[in-house]
Amino acid sequence: MMLVTPIGPMQRRTNEMEITRMQVLGTVHMSPRTALHWIPRCPWACFQKGDYGWFMYVCDDVGVTEAVDVPPEIRSAIHVAKREGCGWIMWDSDGPVIDEQPE
Repeated sequence: MMLVTPIGPMQRRTNEMEITRMQVLGTVHMSPRTALHWIPRCPWACFQKGDYGWFMYVCDDVGVTEAVDVPPEIRSAIHVAKREGCGWIMWDSDGPVIDEQPE
């Protein structure tokens, strides 16, 4: 049984790679409450990065990212990532502390 088709109806063969940018943020920008309680139920793609952080998709659905239960530090990171043309955010325990982002 095949779960994933090799080429879906919207895919095309090409010799060009698709590459996306990733914003790297220190986990210092995320509150412990967000890390423990919100990240595990993030309503868009968010994957644990071992014991050191998370990979978070930069969701473009403002109805989701601007919802009242989205923590302000997540919303801020999404706004900056979108402005900088990033498709993903890597929250890393050794990542940089950015003046523009809340701590």
